[in-house]
Amino acid sequence: MNSTSADIYEIAMGRWSRRLSRSFLDFVAAPSCGSLIDVGCGTGSLTLAAATRYPKANIVGIDLMTDYLTEALRNTATNVRFETGDASALPFADDSFDTAFSQLLLNDLDGPAGAVGEMVRVTRAKGRIAATVWDRAGGLTFIRLFLDAAAILVDGPGEELRKKVFDVPYQNEDALFDLWADAGLHDVDTTTIAVRMDFLDFDDYWQSLLGAHSLIREFFANLSPELAHDVQQATMRAFLGGKADGRRSLVASALAVRGIVPS
Repeated sequence: MNSTSADIYEIAMGRWSRRLSRSFLDFVAAPSCGSLIDVGCGTGSLTLAAATRYPKANIVGIDLMTDYLTEALRNTATNVRFETGDASALPFADDSFDTAFSQLLLNDLDGPAGAVGEMVRVTRAKGRIAATVWDRAGGLTFIRLFLDAAAILVDGPGEELRKKVFDVPYQNEDALFDLWADAGLHDVDTTTIAVRMDFLDFDDYWQSLLGAHSLIREFFANLSPELAHDVQQATMRAFLGGKADGRRSLVASALAVRGIVPS
């Protein structure tokens, strides 16, 4: 059976994004009713968490990748509808929502400021705008184990891969604060959210790692068999930490920001 984008995402990030969703919604503190939009909803982790928390709200999840939006997902919650669309050109009128939020999207966009501007446009005055991104450089331990091994063992390309994965626009709370302030939002606040990534064993970890980022998959697939073995073994030694294979728990952190649309 061929794996879809949704299947790969679920193994790599879906289970962790669901954990992140709960803490992120605590931070967003959206009103319990009204209309909410999840921009870049992916497989719907945040959308469905919001639907459970706010059963009286009307919630829209929108994503450009139609493969994520399965029929089963579309029919999961009665107060949710899913649509296909671009975060940088949302197909909604001005002032359509009371809250707009986004999880794990901004650092994958060519023009994050444009998407934030669209979130502001479709949100009513005094509404909430919030987003969260993984703290890639300092907070994604499970990726760092591999990238550090690759940088050491594969001279040149390994270091280049590490730079590409970590070199994202928003690497700290201050950068997100400035993005929100530049969008004209008021009462801007930021925080760092920690979640645990629990792996059954190294194989579970490895499957999650290879699904986490297309650049990682491509890099590993293009290595010679000997070098691929060396990188995998080095990563495994780092993961195991000198103990027998089995369950491991690694901490991951995400950066979050929120603000209010001015009157």
